[in-house]
Amino acid sequence: MTTTLPLSTLLFASLCGLVLCAQDKPAAKKKTETSAASPLPKPAPEMKELRQLIGTWSIDDSWEPSFLLPNSGTGTYTARLGPGGFTVLMDMKEKSTMGDYTGHGMFTWDPTDKAYRFVFVDSGTPGFQILTGHKEGDSLVFTAQPVLMGKKVEVKDVISDRTPTSFTFTLYANDGSGEKKADTMKFTRQESPSPKK
Repeated sequence: MTTTLPLSTLLFASLCGLVLCAQDKPAAKKKTETSAASPLPKPAPEMKELRQLIGTWSIDDSWEPSFLLPNSGTGTYTARLGPGGFTVLMDMKEKSTMGDYTGHGMFTWDPTDKAYRFVFVDSGTPGFQILTGHKEGDSLVFTAQPVLMGKKVEVKDVISDRTPTSFTFTLYANDGSGEKKADTMKFTRQESPSPKK
């Protein structure tokens, strides 16, 4: 006994087959186009400002008499490019009148907030600091409100006078009695700048 399917059923089945075939090809093509059109992101142009800090530098450090203890010292600062070129990683070692000091930090550009960030930890302060920065003229200015020596302090770090062989880092602090210069660090390059990447 032979069963004959109605013509409408055959047409419907054929149409479904054509639709499925048509969907398969564009999906494969779309997948290929998507993977080819999604390159890894590149560092923002703003990272150029931070790359100027890369290298090995000597430090001449001088603290002002202020709510912080007067202090002076010398040391070494090294900075290198981080993964993917999105960060600058830095290490600092210093011998001062108050003893040995070490610090470790990371600079980056935050494309979402359109601001520089500086995360820093050191041997003289519990926890860590996150500073937010921007350009003012030729200087990079970072600000934060950490707790130092039991007081909440407004801090401003200014990286200025940048040349291929030197730059200055000045710390200003306000513990409620007005902003005062607290520390000046002079950096002198100890090696030739690395080639631009």
